[in-house]
Amino acid sequence: MSVTKRLAEFVAGTPPEAITAEARTQARRAILDTLGVTLAGCREDASRIVAQMVREQAGVTEASVLGHGFRAPSAEAALVNGTSAHALDYDDVTVNMRGHPSAPLLPAVLALGEKLGASGRQVIEAFVLGFEVESKVGRTMGAPHYALGWHATSTLGTLGAAAACARLLKLDAQRMQMAIGIAASLASGLRQNFGTMTKPLHAGWAARNGVIAASLAERGFTADAEALEGESGFLRAASGGAEIDPDEAITGLGDPWEIVSPGVAVKLYPCCYATHRAIDAALELREEHRLEAASIAHVKVTVNPGALMPLLTRPPSTGLEGKFSLGYCVAAALLDGRVGLASFTDATVRRPEARQLASRVEALEDGPPADFPIGGKAMVEIWTGEGSRYTRCVDVPRGDPQRPLTWDELAAKFRDCVDGTLSAEATEKAIATISALDEMPDVRQLTALLAGV
Repeated sequence: MSVTKRLAEFVAGTPPEAITAEARTQARRAILDTLGVTLAGCREDASRIVAQMVREQAGVTEASVLGHGFRAPSAEAALVNGTSAHALDYDDVTVNMRGHPSAPLLPAVLALGEKLGASGRQVIEAFVLGFEVESKVGRTMGAPHYALGWHATSTLGTLGAAAACARLLKLDAQRMQMAIGIAASLASGLRQNFGTMTKPLHAGWAARNGVIAASLAERGFTADAEALEGESGFLRAASGGAEIDPDEAITGLGDPWEIVSPGVAVKLYPCCYATHRAIDAALELREEHRLEAASIAHVKVTVNPGALMPLLTRPPSTGLEGKFSLGYCVAAALLDGRVGLASFTDATVRRPEARQLASRVEALEDGPPADFPIGGKAMVEIWTGEGSRYTRCVDVPRGDPQRPLTWDELAAKFRDCVDGTLSAEATEKAIATISALDEMPDVRQLTALLAGV
C-alpha cells in the first residue's frame, strides 16, 4: 500500500480509544514541557522579531501568540509560537525523528485547536498522531536525511504538524492524504543555519506550514497521492536517493506509540542535545572530585561517530553559537557547576575564563556508530595540572525516557521557564490545567492562561 495513503488512513481513522492511557500521559508531559520552553523562548530576539512582523500584518484574531499579548491568524500564531518553542533549544527530542518533535507540532495543534474550540482530549489525540507520523517517517529516512544537511525538526515536523491539524479538522482519509502531500512540498530547513535565529524559525515555519497544508486540503486543494514514496517523492528526494525501506514508515503504527517507545527525552540544559551526555559527565566529575576550573589542564570528550555532526567546530562568539559548542558547554559545566538559561547569553559565552577552558576541551569520535545525533554515549576525561586523571562515561542522560523526570521535576522546569512571563497564580493554574487536559471541554481555557496579556 502507498505510504502516503496508509499514513492518511491511520491518522484519519484511528478511534480515540485506540490512543492508550500511557500515550496520553506522555503527551501531557510533553505539552507541559513545551509550553514552558515556549514562554521562556518568547523573550528571545528570534521570537520577538517574528512576533513583530506578524503583529504588523494584523489579520483575524483566531489564536493566541503566547507571551506576546496579542492574537493572530492561527497559522501565524503557530509561526511565532513554534519559533518561541525552539528559540532556546530547550525543547524535547526523540531518537527516531532525530530531532525535536514537540516544537513544530504543539504550536500548530494548539493554534488551530484554539481557532476551532477543540477539546483538550482532541488536542492530545492530534498531538499523539502527529508525533507518530513525524517519528515513523524519521525512522525510515532519518540518518541519510540528517547527514545530507536537512534539519529533521523542520522537515519531518511539517509532516507531523499537517497530519495533526488535519485530524483536528476531521478530514477524511482522502483529504488527509492531500494534506500530507502538500506538507511534503512545504517541508524545508537546513542544518547550516544552526547557531542562528533561523534554526528556531525552522520549527515555527513547520508549525505554520502544517496549519496551512491541512487548511488547504480541507478546501479541496490537491497534491500527488504518492507524495512521500513516489519516484520523485519526499522519501527519495530528501534522502539523496539512499537505500531506504518506505514500509518502515507504516510498520507498527501505534504499536507501540512512538511517544511511549522510544519515547520523549526532556532537556535539562537549554542547548543541543548532542552535548547533554558530556555535560552530565562533566558535572558529575566536578562535584565528585571538587574540581576547580583553574586546576584543569585538559579535557577529552569522546562520542560515537555522528554525534558531532550538529555541533559547531569554531569557538562560539554568541549565546546561540554556544548552544552548539561542545567545548563551551563542557567548560560552562566545569566553571559554574550548572548549565542553565544564564549560561547562553552573549556575555557569558564570551567570558575569558570560559574561552580559555573551552580551548582546552578536545572532542573526537570513536567507537561503533550510534543513532546520531541523539543516541550514543560520551566519555569525559579530565587531566589536572597536578597529573590526576578523572573519567566518567554517560550513555543515558538525565531526562531520557530511561531516566525520566517526575511530574514534579517537569513542573519545576516549567516554573523556572515562565518566571517573569506568567504570574505565580497563572503558573500553578496552567500546571493543574495541563495535568487534567483530557477533561477540558475547550482548549481556549488553557491558552487564555498562557497568553501573557
